Amino acid sequence: MPLKIKPENQQSGDWLPLDNAAKIFPAVSGNELTIVFRLMAELDRPVNFAFLQSALTKTLERLPYFTYRLHRGFFWYWLEADPDGVDILPDAGLPCRAFHYKRNRKDMCRVLAKDNRISGEFFHSLTDGSGALEFMKVLLAYYAETSGFCADKAITGLSPIPDLKELTEDSYNRYFKSQIPVPDKLRKAYHLPFPHRRAPRLRVLATQVPANQIKERSKALGITVTEYLVSVYLWALQEIYHQVKPNMYSRKRTAIRIQVPVNMRKLFPSKTLRNFALFVMPEIDTCLGHYSFAEIVKTVRFFMERETDPKQLQRTIFRNVRGERYIFIRLVPLFIKNMILAFHFRNLGMELYSGLITNLGKIELPAELGGMVKRFRFYPPPPDTSRVTVASVTLSNEMVITFLNSSTSRLLERKFVDYLRCDGIDVKLLNP
Repeated sequence: MPLKIKPENQQSGDWLPLDNAAKIFPAVSGNELTIVFRLMAELDRPVNFAFLQSALTKTLERLPYFTYRLHRGFFWYWLEADPDGVDILPDAGLPCRAFHYKRNRKDMCRVLAKDNRISGEFFHSLTDGSGALEFMKVLLAYYAETSGFCADKAITGLSPIPDLKELTEDSYNRYFKSQIPVPDKLRKAYHLPFPHRRAPRLRVLATQVPANQIKERSKALGITVTEYLVSVYLWALQEIYHQVKPNMYSRKRTAIRIQVPVNMRKLFPSKTLRNFALFVMPEIDTCLGHYSFAEIVKTVRFFMERETDPKQLQRTIFRNVRGERYIFIRLVPLFIKNMILAFHFRNLGMELYSGLITNLGKIELPAELGGMVKRFRFYPPPPDTSRVTVASVTLSNEMVITFLNSSTSRLLERKFVDYLRCDGIDVKLLNP
């Protein structure tokens, strides 16, 4: 049975409308396309459940937003503070499993523990990777304090607590500007020509690489670490495109395009724990011939520099937010909205990219935790049309790159890892 951890003095009744990014996920999520992601911390010792319970209680008192739950109305979903708290569960089975909010569970966040691992799993309507990371940093800090790892030290590395209004701000609406051009329309992208596995179809591969090697190689090429990983992913997809005969469905799709999340907090000041990210999608066109890795790097660097400009990103904010402000859309019943959102997500969203890669970057933990946390792992939401999603996260000099695969083939992972090794990167496979 799950253990519910309840924050003291938490009252139900406070509610929030879903942010712009969150609105689409309840309409499209299911048992396989769960829209759930995971952050896992591996400790230097086995997890003590009693200490974890105490740490989670303190975390929810500091960050009460993570007790909010999804509710369904006639016109919209909304979030409401829930005094029932958050589950602590044994970590068994597949990661990133669905939250069954449609069965009146309403949960959007869970904490899991096994051996020396503490994980947080989050439904994407609640938060994004940056918000989840803040939750995990606070949880680990209180766990270290409660367990006695740093009992003689005050936790000084946590950021000051913003008020709840700042933590729950809808930053998309805050930075919405009207009457600006929308981004150009994109044609449909190439997809890996491999069938899905039978359900449950998710497979996970985690690899560890020295962060300094990746950084040095990126610097030598004049690009960022994220741009280097995107370039390797595009290279691997291009290799498969030319090696594996595509079916008729994918033969006409010559754009190999990668979806890359951008943390908007780095460009538009915000302390929100809610979603505040947008996607850019660098691409290569196989109609123009085979791209060398150097050509891919040049293309990715140019695209990322242009498309992550704040003015360009505001075009995307305008396109995404403007629709929800129309009065006639507000008055459409939710079941119709869900059908429209699901159609757009599957036919105009997932069709536009060949894969997804997200880099959470280097995690800075409070100094008092030094030595307790060995490494982090970041599991992106399970893939559907793209077949494989990739995520990376770094702690100290250990970068972990995780692949989530729903297909019968592991060729993409092999191509990706083989390129890293050929490029002088030491790659180590981690236990599941």
